[in-house]
Parts: sequence; structure tokens; C-alpha cells
Amino acid sequence: MRRWQAGSLVVALVAMGCGEKRAPAEGSAAPAPARQAMAAEQQASAGGADKLKALGDAAQEAVAGTAQAQDVAAAMVAARKLIRTGQIDLEVAAFPAAAEKASAIAGSQGGYVADSKQSRADSGVQRGSLVLRVPAERFADALAALRALGTVRSENVSAQDVTKAYADLETRLRVKRETLERLRDILRKQTGKLQDVLEVEREIARVTEEIEAAEGERRYYDQQIALSTIHVELGEPAPLMTGGAFDVIGEALRESVRVLAGSLAAMVFLAAAGLPWLLLVYVLFRLYRWRRPKKVA
Repeated sequence: MRRWQAGSLVVALVAMGCGEKRAPAEGSAAPAPARQAMAAEQQASAGGADKLKALGDAAQEAVAGTAQAQDVAAAMVAARKLIRTGQIDLEVAAFPAAAEKASAIAGSQGGYVADSKQSRADSGVQRGSLVLRVPAERFADALAALRALGTVRSENVSAQDVTKAYADLETRLRVKRETLERLRDILRKQTGKLQDVLEVEREIARVTEEIEAAEGERRYYDQQIALSTIHVELGEPAPLMTGGAFDVIGEALRESVRVLAGSLAAMVFLAAAGLPWLLLVYVLFRLYRWRRPKKVA
């Protein structure tokens, strides 16, 4: 009996020992998938972070590229050579006051009045035009100030791009200056015949003249680019009583007077032309009566 109890105790202890060993094995095997999942999640997170970083870098590069493109575009716009011209037609209450204010606007914007004309109609209405030259950067401000002088009838703004022509002109100038320097160098080193020297001098004079003409053209471009032109038309409103009933009656009376005067002139002409004949007829009649024999009573 004791042997059976002892064997049972040993079997129970062995079973407990196996159970303890199996439990840790099962416990140790269970976390493996979790650790793999965590590792996979960490890798995925790391991969997502790398992707986000790459996307952020690409976005920064795109923004930098856009900013650089905008800077290049702004530089290109600033380098353009434009000749701006404007035309505005205004109806004003009084021409003299409006013309004076337009001149003051040109002066306040750093410009001047280049030309001025005015006229007065038979009805007393005054009209006129002014040509204003203002700095190109104040062109819009000058137009805005002019609009406030009266009612705008029409307005037109144009810009002539002379960038290419200006660049070609500068290229020609550079080439001609280099040619002139070479010719002068040849003249300094010339030790040949007098005819060769004179030929080089004539060529120098020709190139110098072309350079002066090109520089004059460039100065003209610079002035037109720096100062914009505004043509201003100012006109007073037409009178309200034009072509009314009173004007028609007055015109009819004037026409009647002209017809009456013409009739009187015709009658005077006829009288002056017929008077000698009337005198002749009267004299003949008197002669006839005098020579006619008298009746005896």
C-alpha cells in the first residue's frame, strides 16, 4: 500500500514537472507571432515615415522650384522693354479748369505737358486735347487721377513690346564698338602706305557715324520706355437747347428777311433798268400829242 502511494506521488510529481515545462513552452511559443507582428508594424511605420519624408522632400523641392520659376518669371517681366500709351476722352463741366487740373496731375506724377490744343464752337462749347508724358511706373496712377476729372467717354491703353528690337540694337552697338577698336588698333600699328592709312580712317569715320546713330536710337527707346504717353481729350457738354422750336422759328424769320431783301433788290434792279425806256416812251408820247392836229370846234 505504501509502495502504491509512493508511486502515485512520484507520478504526480513527474506530471506536475511536465506540466510546468510544457506551460513555459506554450507561453514562450505564444508571443512569437505578436513579436513578428510588432516587428512588421515597426517596419511598416518606418517605411511610412520614409515615404512621408520622401514626399516632404519632394514637396519642398517642388515649392523651391516653383519659387525659383516665379523669380525667373519676375526677372523676365522686369527685363521687358515696354512703351505704354494711353488715350482717354472725358466730358468735363468747364474746359479751362479741367485742362489746368490735367496739367497739375502730370506735374504731380513727375511728368509734363508735351502738347496742348483747344477750340470753341459757335455754340460756345469748348473742346481741347493735351498730350501728357509721365514716368512709366506712375502711368496707372495718372490715368486714375484723370478719370476723376469728369465722365469717361472712352479709354484705351496699349503697350508696345520692344524688348527684341532693343536687344538687337545693343548687339549691333557692341559689335560696332569692337570693330571700331580693331580699326583703331590697326591704325596705331599701320606703317604702310598713306592710302592704306586714309582708307582705315575713312572706315573709322563710317563706323563712328553708325555708332552715333545707333546710340541716338537707343536714347529714343530709353525715353519712350521711361516716360509713357497719355492723350487726353476734354470736352464740355453740348447745350440742351439745340435744334429746338425757337431755333426753327428764328431760322424761318432770317430766311424771310433774306427773301424780302432779295425781292427788293430785284425790284430796284428792274426799276433802274426800265427807267430809261419809260422816259423814252413818255417823250414819244408827248411828241405824238404835240404833233397831233387839234380838232376845230
